[in-house]
Amino acid sequence: METARVDVVYRPLRIGFALISDDHASFRKAVKLCNAFWGGSYNPILPVDRPEAAALVELFLPDFLVPFGDDPAISAFVARFPHLKNPLFSEELFVPASHGRDGEANLLDIQNLIVRLRDTPDWKRFLDDGVRVPRWAPNDPLADAFLAQFGDYPEPEEIGIDYGQIVSEVTGALNIDIPLGGSVPSEILNHPRIAHLTKFGLAPHYTSEANWIRPGLYVGNASNGADLVNFWNLRACGISLLFQDLVHGHRTVDLHSQYVDRLRVQLASQNEHDRQPSIWSRQEVREEAREAVKGGALSFIGMGTEIWNGLNIRPQQMCFGEESSLGFLGGKPTVPRITFALKDKPFSSDVWFHQQHLVASISLIGGRSDNHTFVPPFIPELNEAASRAMNYEHRSLRLERDRVGLVISAADHDVDLGALSKSTLIEHIFDLGGFSAKPSSSGLITRQLITRMGGADGARAFKIPGVRKLLKTFGPNASFRRNEALRLIGKTDSETGATFSDHRNLYIEPRNYGTDLTAGMVFSHLVEKGLFRIGVDLKCPACALTSWMALDALHQQPTCPLCGNVFDATRQLVEGDYAYRRSGVLGLEKNTQGAIPVVLLLQQLAVNLMDLPSNGIFSASYDLVPKDPQSGLPTCETDFCVVTSARRSNKTSIIIGECKDAGGTIDQKDVDNLRRVAEALPANRFDAYILLAKLAPFTDDEISLARALNTTSWMRRVIMLSARELEPYHLFDRTNAELDLELRGSSIEDLAKATHDIYFASAEHQVSAAPA
Repeated sequence: METARVDVVYRPLRIGFALISDDHASFRKAVKLCNAFWGGSYNPILPVDRPEAAALVELFLPDFLVPFGDDPAISAFVARFPHLKNPLFSEELFVPASHGRDGEANLLDIQNLIVRLRDTPDWKRFLDDGVRVPRWAPNDPLADAFLAQFGDYPEPEEIGIDYGQIVSEVTGALNIDIPLGGSVPSEILNHPRIAHLTKFGLAPHYTSEANWIRPGLYVGNASNGADLVNFWNLRACGISLLFQDLVHGHRTVDLHSQYVDRLRVQLASQNEHDRQPSIWSRQEVREEAREAVKGGALSFIGMGTEIWNGLNIRPQQMCFGEESSLGFLGGKPTVPRITFALKDKPFSSDVWFHQQHLVASISLIGGRSDNHTFVPPFIPELNEAASRAMNYEHRSLRLERDRVGLVISAADHDVDLGALSKSTLIEHIFDLGGFSAKPSSSGLITRQLITRMGGADGARAFKIPGVRKLLKTFGPNASFRRNEALRLIGKTDSETGATFSDHRNLYIEPRNYGTDLTAGMVFSHLVEKGLFRIGVDLKCPACALTSWMALDALHQQPTCPLCGNVFDATRQLVEGDYAYRRSGVLGLEKNTQGAIPVVLLLQQLAVNLMDLPSNGIFSASYDLVPKDPQSGLPTCETDFCVVTSARRSNKTSIIIGECKDAGGTIDQKDVDNLRRVAEALPANRFDAYILLAKLAPFTDDEISLARALNTTSWMRRVIMLSARELEPYHLFDRTNAELDLELRGSSIEDLAKATHDIYFASAEHQVSAAPA
């Protein structure tokens, strides 16, 4: 049985609480709920009445949204994210108390934390530090800031669980009273608090690309909903902050002075830019914040909506822990499945917690399939489609960057996960752009050809111009001798000047190291792969016509397929040679020649793009038809489609394009159609690239058409590859030698930049250098 290594990262379910920023009651409710959940401090609050709300969804990537409040804007905002449906069966965060039983949390809560970690050294140190619970008057003007900073729990009557009593009994926590209008006791800094408990045992995953995690003070107004939400969300990123009120700052002077001094010691080893504590504030009150906070070197950060765009702050991705498991592959060829155990779980899996849920984020090493994937690309809008295909339940999966998140119960002990068809995935992607996509007839031939060759990288033989010439010279009903095949395979290409000796070091199958490739090796490889069938040409003495007979069906006294005469072919068999004919998918005349360049292109991308071997998805031609005939979108075809993760981004990269054989031409219609398809895909989700490939040099007209696809001077979305790039094993070996360049081709961005440097940069220089 085939196996694969499954890496599992356990993390909390992330909730996005949607509310109106000045609805303080809803804010308090959300904060108190977060304190009840293990990891709840990292849940974002989404102020739907502010412009950054949607950006916060993209930044924090919540698993589902919970609306708080009756304002129509809240329901309208949640409706914009149908892919973030509540995955819980009851859709409630708590099962209410009933029949004498306490309520139950539907997410991993701090009770689970206490049971799981109560015997660990870290927990004992936590208790030794002496847990403190700050208390303040409900009418304190800083009450909401204290709540966000120090923490509190929902009322037991509301959820059916008295977390305050549980924590008090387990930790022996003592209260610290904050007098109304008085100073906040600085001793609070010396003890763990409720807000610390929800973070206990969590750590950033090593793949976390957090940014701007700069601790310090947040300066604002505790009566201002935007300030409270900003403060909470900054802390939810993993930033250690205390709140300083612009009006009541005198109450926290001692507390904040000690805190900032401690930060200076902690940050002393950081680089110069991050060595000072940071003062965060809304941009509108930045100068007031400067006046309010004095003393030593500080870094002041004014917050506008752009700070949440993913290019500045990036939150830490917190997890409970991870493990590796051995997965067993099975199922049907049409629907592969993998089964693996959940063993070393970093939380309590006691049956008492069977109703509590979390996420197991899964990635695989091994278990690859040409037609299916267990880790689809990060396209959250396809959560439901992936859930239905891979796990039956339409709300149970979350597509993540390089992983797939499966919502599990704390008591689950194994997972049975299905794979998603790559073709179905690509159809869903084009659906997001307004197209109905189906594999074209040439695309189906290309897929079968790739399968016959043993995968995309098995098509290396097509790099050799003579192999392509052989396929062009003899149609499916024409037979040829071996010496004719060897002559064509070894022949120099008249259009590009490429010779067979250029490929003497190409390995199309295993052979002794240092042995040069020969035309005979190539032809034997093609015959063994089933691209050609062995047979003989026999002449019937009755009708005097010659017909080809396959070796499998050959007899010494064959029947003529043309006239039905049975004749003795002994002498012809003894004195003759084998004759070969194209077979399998190459036996189909229509669209076969168009498949060869596409297979060669996909082979080159599969080898050279570093992202593709692990999580890339590539497929052949699709027919695209607009779902709305009035949309203005074209009915067209893309010869291939490549999908992979974008570097340094939550977007997904997708390549569409046109692939021509030698003699073909890329025209205005091809370019216009590709541009409209690329621009129809949602720009917030995809980095769309257009690739033009041709097994001959590009003409000046084709280069001019391609240049126009980069609609701005800084845009780099066009990729152009000719035989010069497709025939070598490494994309730019010939190009660098010919043009004296040092181009790289390990990423899609590299290919787009290389295209600009080869074809467009000189023209731009000429334009910029032209006299005014």
